[in-house]
Amino acid sequence: MNNLKDANFTVTGGAGFIGFHLDQRLLQSEANVQVFDNLSTGTMKNLRDLPKSVKLVKGDVRKLEEAETKLARCDTVFHLAAQRDVAYSMRNPAEDVEINFLGTLKVLEWARKSDSKVIFASTAAVYGNGQKARPTSERDPVNPISTYGLSKAAGEEECLFYHHNYGLRVVIFRIFNVYGPRGHGVTADFLQHLRENSRQLKILGTGNQRRDLFYVSDLVEALMLAANSKKAEGEVFNVGSGTIVTVKQLADMMIELLGLKNTTKIACTGGQAWEGDLKINYANISKARKDLGWQPRVNLSDGLQMMIKEETLSNQ
Repeated sequence: MNNLKDANFTVTGGAGFIGFHLDQRLLQSEANVQVFDNLSTGTMKNLRDLPKSVKLVKGDVRKLEEAETKLARCDTVFHLAAQRDVAYSMRNPAEDVEINFLGTLKVLEWARKSDSKVIFASTAAVYGNGQKARPTSERDPVNPISTYGLSKAAGEEECLFYHHNYGLRVVIFRIFNVYGPRGHGVTADFLQHLRENSRQLKILGTGNQRRDLFYVSDLVEALMLAANSKKAEGEVFNVGSGTIVTVKQLADMMIELLGLKNTTKIACTGGQAWEGDLKINYANISKARKDLGWQPRVNLSDGLQMMIKEETLSNQ
Protein backbone atom coordinates (compact mmCIF):
# COMPACT_ATOMS: atom_id res chain seq x y z
CA MET A 1 0.00 0.00 0.00
CA ASN A 2 2.29 2.74 -1.27
CA ASN A 3 -0.18 5.53 -0.54
CA LEU A 4 0.39 5.01 3.20
CA LYS A 5 3.98 6.15 2.85
CA ASP A 6 4.63 9.10 5.18
CA ALA A 7 1.02 9.02 6.44
CA ASN A 8 0.63 9.55 10.19
CA PHE A 9 -1.08 6.95 12.36
CA THR A 10 -1.92 6.61 16.03
CA VAL A 11 -2.50 3.12 17.44
CA THR A 12 -4.20 3.06 20.83
CA GLY A 13 -3.26 -0.18 22.55
CA GLY A 14 -0.37 -0.32 20.11
CA ALA A 15 1.92 -2.18 22.52
CA GLY A 16 -0.43 -5.15 22.67
CA PHE A 17 -0.90 -8.28 20.56
CA ILE A 18 -2.82 -6.89 17.58
CA GLY A 19 -1.11 -3.53 18.00
CA PHE A 20 2.35 -5.03 17.58
CA HIS A 21 1.44 -6.71 14.29
CA LEU A 22 -0.35 -3.59 13.02
CA ASP A 23 2.59 -1.34 13.98
CA GLN A 24 4.94 -3.68 12.15
CA ARG A 25 2.83 -3.61 8.99
CA LEU A 26 2.46 0.18 9.05
CA LEU A 27 6.21 0.62 9.44
CA GLN A 28 6.78 -1.71 6.50
CA SER A 29 4.58 0.66 4.47
CA GLU A 30 6.89 3.54 5.50
CA ALA A 31 4.17 5.22 7.55
CA ASN A 32 4.77 7.23 10.73
CA VAL A 33 3.42 5.52 13.84
CA GLN A 34 2.78 6.75 17.37
CA VAL A 35 1.48 4.39 20.05
CA PHE A 36 -0.81 5.44 22.89
CA ASP A 37 -0.83 2.76 25.58
CA ASN A 38 -0.88 2.50 29.37
CA LEU A 39 1.13 -0.76 29.20
CA SER A 40 -1.37 -2.60 31.42
CA THR A 41 -1.45 -5.54 28.99
CA GLY A 42 0.82 -4.27 26.23
CA THR A 43 4.58 -4.50 26.72
CA MET A 44 7.70 -2.52 25.98
CA LYS A 45 9.15 -5.74 24.53
CA ASN A 46 6.62 -5.58 21.71
CA LEU A 47 7.69 -2.04 20.88
CA ARG A 48 11.41 -2.84 21.15
CA ASP A 49 10.96 -5.77 18.75
CA LEU A 50 9.59 -3.60 15.95
CA PRO A 51 11.85 -3.06 12.91
CA LYS A 52 12.34 0.57 13.87
CA SER A 53 11.27 2.77 16.73
CA VAL A 54 7.82 4.21 17.17
CA LYS A 55 6.83 7.13 19.35
CA LEU A 56 5.22 5.94 22.61
CA VAL A 57 2.91 8.23 24.52
CA LYS A 58 2.03 6.53 27.77
CA GLY A 59 -1.47 7.16 29.05
CA ASP A 60 -4.97 5.89 29.73
CA VAL A 61 -7.70 6.33 27.11
CA ARG A 62 -10.10 7.36 29.88
CA LYS A 63 -7.86 10.41 30.43
CA LEU A 64 -6.71 10.95 26.88
CA GLU A 65 -7.15 14.73 27.10
CA GLU A 66 -4.28 14.81 29.61
CA ALA A 67 -1.94 13.50 26.90
CA GLU A 68 -3.18 15.62 23.99
CA THR A 69 -0.19 17.97 24.08
CA LYS A 70 2.14 14.98 23.67
CA LEU A 71 0.22 13.38 20.81
CA ALA A 72 1.03 14.46 17.28
CA ARG A 73 -1.82 15.03 14.87
CA CYS A 74 -2.52 11.99 12.73
CA ASP A 75 -4.45 11.02 9.62
CA THR A 76 -5.96 7.87 11.15
CA VAL A 77 -6.45 6.48 14.64
CA PHE A 78 -6.64 2.71 15.02
CA HIS A 79 -8.51 2.39 18.30
CA LEU A 80 -7.47 -1.00 19.71
CA ALA A 81 -7.15 -0.10 23.41
CA ALA A 82 -9.74 -1.98 25.45
CA GLN A 83 -10.58 -4.11 28.42
CA ARG A 84 -10.92 -7.39 26.51
CA ASP A 85 -11.34 -10.08 29.17
CA VAL A 86 -14.96 -11.33 29.10
CA ALA A 87 -14.85 -12.99 32.53
CA TYR A 88 -13.23 -9.88 34.06
CA SER A 89 -15.91 -7.70 32.49
CA MET A 90 -18.62 -9.68 34.29
CA ARG A 91 -16.86 -9.30 37.63
CA ASN A 92 -15.99 -5.63 37.09
CA PRO A 93 -18.67 -4.12 34.85
CA ALA A 94 -18.09 -0.51 35.84
CA GLU A 95 -14.38 -0.62 34.98
CA ASP A 96 -15.09 -2.41 31.70
CA VAL A 97 -17.61 0.24 30.65
CA GLU A 98 -15.29 3.07 31.69
CA ILE A 99 -12.46 1.76 29.51
CA ASN A 100 -14.47 0.58 26.53
CA PHE A 101 -17.20 3.24 26.45
CA LEU A 102 -15.72 6.33 28.06
CA GLY A 103 -12.30 5.59 26.57
CA THR A 104 -13.80 5.33 23.09
CA LEU A 105 -15.65 8.62 23.60
CA LYS A 106 -12.36 10.33 24.49
CA VAL A 107 -10.70 8.92 21.35
CA LEU A 108 -13.60 10.06 19.15
CA GLU A 109 -13.54 13.55 20.63
CA TRP A 110 -9.79 13.87 20.08
CA ALA A 111 -10.21 12.62 16.50
CA ARG A 112 -13.04 15.10 15.90
CA LYS A 113 -10.88 18.02 16.99
CA SER A 114 -7.95 16.87 14.84
CA ASP A 115 -10.08 15.69 11.87
CA SER A 116 -8.64 12.16 12.03
CA LYS A 117 -10.27 9.01 10.72
CA VAL A 118 -11.09 6.38 13.37
CA ILE A 119 -10.96 2.63 12.82
CA PHE A 120 -12.63 0.99 15.80
CA ALA A 121 -11.85 -2.55 16.94
CA SER A 122 -15.16 -3.97 18.09
CA THR A 123 -15.93 -7.64 18.66
CA ALA A 124 -18.14 -10.56 17.68
CA ALA A 125 -19.24 -10.57 21.33
CA VAL A 126 -21.78 -7.87 20.42
CA TYR A 127 -23.88 -10.62 18.77
CA GLY A 128 -24.11 -12.84 21.82
CA ASN A 129 -24.56 -16.43 20.74
CA GLY A 130 -25.40 -15.50 17.18
CA GLN A 131 -27.17 -17.81 14.79
CA LYS A 132 -27.13 -21.56 15.32
CA ALA A 133 -27.64 -22.70 11.73
CA ARG A 134 -25.73 -20.09 9.73
CA PRO A 135 -22.92 -17.58 9.98
CA THR A 136 -23.79 -14.26 11.59
CA SER A 137 -23.96 -11.23 9.31
CA GLU A 138 -23.81 -7.53 10.11
CA ARG A 139 -27.60 -7.40 9.59
CA ASP A 140 -28.24 -9.79 12.48
CA PRO A 141 -29.34 -8.37 15.83
CA VAL A 142 -26.89 -7.19 18.45
CA ASN A 143 -27.60 -9.14 21.64
CA PRO A 144 -24.54 -9.25 23.94
CA ILE A 145 -24.46 -11.66 26.88
CA SER A 146 -21.37 -10.14 28.56
CA THR A 147 -20.51 -6.68 29.83
CA TYR A 148 -17.59 -6.73 27.38
CA GLY A 149 -19.96 -7.26 24.45
CA LEU A 150 -22.31 -4.61 25.82
CA SER A 151 -19.57 -1.99 26.22
CA LYS A 152 -18.26 -2.65 22.72
CA ALA A 153 -21.76 -2.40 21.25
CA ALA A 154 -22.09 0.96 23.01
CA GLY A 155 -18.72 1.98 21.56
CA GLU A 156 -20.01 1.19 18.08
CA GLU A 157 -23.02 3.42 18.67
CA GLU A 158 -20.72 6.24 19.76
CA CYS A 159 -18.71 5.86 16.55
CA LEU A 160 -21.81 5.95 14.36
CA PHE A 161 -23.20 8.92 16.31
CA TYR A 162 -20.00 10.87 15.66
CA HIS A 163 -20.10 9.85 12.01
CA HIS A 164 -23.69 10.97 11.45
CA ASN A 165 -23.64 14.10 13.63
CA TYR A 166 -20.08 15.39 13.25
CA GLY A 167 -19.10 13.90 9.92
CA LEU A 168 -16.28 11.93 11.55
CA ARG A 169 -14.88 9.26 9.28
CA VAL A 170 -15.23 5.95 11.14
CA VAL A 171 -14.95 2.27 10.26
CA ILE A 172 -16.05 -0.47 12.66
CA PHE A 173 -14.69 -4.02 12.67
CA ARG A 174 -16.45 -6.81 14.57
CA ILE A 175 -13.47 -9.03 15.19
CA PHE A 176 -14.01 -12.74 15.70
CA ASN A 177 -11.34 -14.97 17.34
CA VAL A 178 -7.98 -13.65 16.20
CA TYR A 179 -4.83 -15.59 17.10
CA GLY A 180 -1.12 -15.55 16.38
CA PRO A 181 2.32 -14.95 17.92
CA ARG A 182 2.31 -12.80 21.09
CA GLY A 183 -1.42 -13.43 21.31
CA HIS A 184 -3.96 -14.28 23.94
CA GLY A 185 -7.15 -16.31 24.11
CA VAL A 186 -7.77 -20.01 23.69
CA THR A 187 -4.92 -20.80 21.27
CA ALA A 188 -2.31 -19.04 23.40
CA ASP A 189 -3.67 -20.67 26.56
CA PHE A 190 -3.57 -24.14 25.00
CA LEU A 191 -0.02 -23.66 23.78
CA GLN A 192 1.20 -22.51 27.18
CA HIS A 193 -0.56 -25.32 29.05
CA LEU A 194 0.63 -28.03 26.68
CA ARG A 195 4.22 -26.89 27.10
CA GLU A 196 3.87 -26.91 30.88
CA ASN A 197 2.07 -30.26 31.08
CA SER A 198 2.10 -32.35 27.92
CA ARG A 199 0.18 -35.20 29.56
CA GLN A 200 -3.11 -33.43 30.08
CA LEU A 201 -4.97 -30.41 28.73
CA LYS A 202 -7.97 -29.13 30.66
CA ILE A 203 -10.65 -27.41 28.61
CA LEU A 204 -13.00 -25.02 30.36
CA GLY A 205 -16.59 -25.90 29.48
CA THR A 206 -17.85 -28.78 27.34
CA GLY A 207 -15.30 -28.40 24.56
CA ASN A 208 -18.18 -28.11 22.10
CA GLN A 209 -18.03 -24.31 22.00
CA ARG A 210 -17.60 -23.33 18.36
CA ARG A 211 -15.18 -20.61 17.33
CA ASP A 212 -14.34 -18.72 14.15
CA LEU A 213 -10.55 -18.41 14.36
CA PHE A 214 -8.44 -16.32 12.00
CA TYR A 215 -4.79 -15.36 11.87
CA VAL A 216 -3.60 -11.94 12.98
CA SER A 217 -2.00 -11.05 9.63
CA ASP A 218 -5.44 -11.36 8.00
CA LEU A 219 -6.92 -8.94 10.53
CA VAL A 220 -4.08 -6.48 9.96
CA GLU A 221 -4.71 -6.60 6.23
CA ALA A 222 -8.37 -5.69 6.79
CA LEU A 223 -7.35 -2.76 9.00
CA MET A 224 -4.92 -1.55 6.35
CA LEU A 225 -7.57 -1.74 3.63
CA ALA A 226 -9.95 0.29 5.78
CA ALA A 227 -7.34 3.02 6.21
CA ASN A 228 -7.36 3.49 2.44
CA SER A 229 -11.08 3.07 1.79
CA LYS A 230 -13.62 5.89 1.60
CA LYS A 231 -16.35 3.39 0.79
CA ALA A 232 -15.86 1.74 4.19
CA GLU A 233 -16.53 4.91 6.17
CA GLY A 234 -19.65 4.72 8.33
CA GLU A 235 -19.80 0.95 7.87
CA VAL A 236 -19.57 -2.11 10.11
CA PHE A 237 -17.65 -5.20 8.97
CA ASN A 238 -17.32 -8.72 10.31
CA VAL A 239 -13.77 -10.09 10.09
CA GLY A 240 -13.10 -13.76 10.71
CA SER A 241 -12.32 -16.89 8.74
CA GLY A 242 -15.90 -17.74 7.75
CA THR A 243 -15.36 -21.24 9.15
CA ILE A 244 -15.82 -22.79 12.60
CA VAL A 245 -14.06 -25.35 14.76
CA THR A 246 -14.96 -26.69 18.19
CA VAL A 247 -12.64 -25.95 21.09
CA LYS A 248 -12.06 -29.70 21.43
CA GLN A 249 -11.09 -29.98 17.74
CA LEU A 250 -8.71 -27.05 18.18
CA ALA A 251 -7.08 -28.83 21.12
CA ASP A 252 -6.67 -32.00 19.04
CA MET A 253 -5.06 -30.01 16.22
CA MET A 254 -2.57 -28.33 18.54
CA ILE A 255 -1.65 -31.62 20.22
CA GLU A 256 -0.95 -33.14 16.81
CA LEU A 257 1.04 -30.13 15.57
CA LEU A 258 3.18 -30.23 18.72
CA GLY A 259 3.90 -33.91 18.08
CA LEU A 260 2.45 -35.03 21.41
CA LYS A 261 0.37 -37.84 19.85
CA ASN A 262 -1.30 -40.05 22.45
CA THR A 263 0.60 -38.75 25.43
CA THR A 264 -1.98 -36.06 26.10
CA LYS A 265 -5.48 -36.56 27.46
CA ILE A 266 -8.11 -33.84 27.16
CA ALA A 267 -10.33 -33.23 30.16
CA CYS A 268 -13.39 -30.97 29.88
CA THR A 269 -14.72 -29.26 32.98
CA GLY A 270 -18.29 -29.26 31.62
CA GLY A 271 -20.98 -26.60 31.85
CA GLN A 272 -20.28 -22.97 30.98
CA ALA A 273 -16.59 -22.11 30.73
CA TRP A 274 -17.14 -18.73 32.43
CA GLU A 275 -19.92 -16.22 32.78
CA GLY A 276 -20.49 -14.53 29.43
CA ASP A 277 -18.72 -17.22 27.38
CA LEU A 278 -20.22 -17.83 23.95
CA LYS A 279 -21.43 -21.20 22.70
CA ILE A 280 -20.81 -20.18 19.10
CA ASN A 281 -19.41 -17.38 17.00
CA TYR A 282 -19.31 -17.80 13.24
CA ALA A 283 -18.74 -14.93 10.84
CA ASN A 284 -20.41 -14.14 7.57
CA ILE A 285 -17.60 -12.16 5.92
CA SER A 286 -19.21 -11.52 2.54
CA LYS A 287 -19.52 -7.76 3.16
CA ALA A 288 -15.79 -7.34 3.87
CA ARG A 289 -15.00 -9.41 0.79
CA LYS A 290 -17.27 -7.31 -1.42
CA ASP A 291 -16.74 -3.80 -0.08
CA LEU A 292 -13.11 -3.97 1.07
CA GLY A 293 -11.77 -6.57 -1.33
CA TRP A 294 -10.55 -8.45 1.73
CA GLN A 295 -10.00 -12.18 1.91
CA PRO A 296 -8.56 -14.25 4.79
CA ARG A 297 -5.55 -16.12 3.42
CA VAL A 298 -4.15 -18.21 6.27
CA ASN A 299 -5.93 -21.47 7.06
CA LEU A 300 -6.10 -22.70 10.64
CA SER A 301 -3.52 -25.47 10.40
CA ASP A 302 -0.94 -23.20 8.74
CA GLY A 303 -1.66 -20.37 11.16
CA LEU A 304 -1.23 -22.60 14.20
CA GLN A 305 2.07 -23.91 12.81
CA MET A 306 3.33 -20.36 12.27
CA MET A 307 2.26 -19.35 15.76
CA ILE A 308 3.94 -22.37 17.37
CA LYS A 309 7.14 -21.81 15.38
CA GLU A 310 7.41 -18.11 16.24
CA GLU A 311 6.55 -18.62 19.90
CA THR A 312 9.14 -21.40 20.12
CA LEU A 313 11.83 -19.17 18.62
CA SER A 314 10.95 -16.27 20.93
CA ASN A 315 11.24 -18.52 24.00
CA GLN A 316 14.70 -19.86 23.11
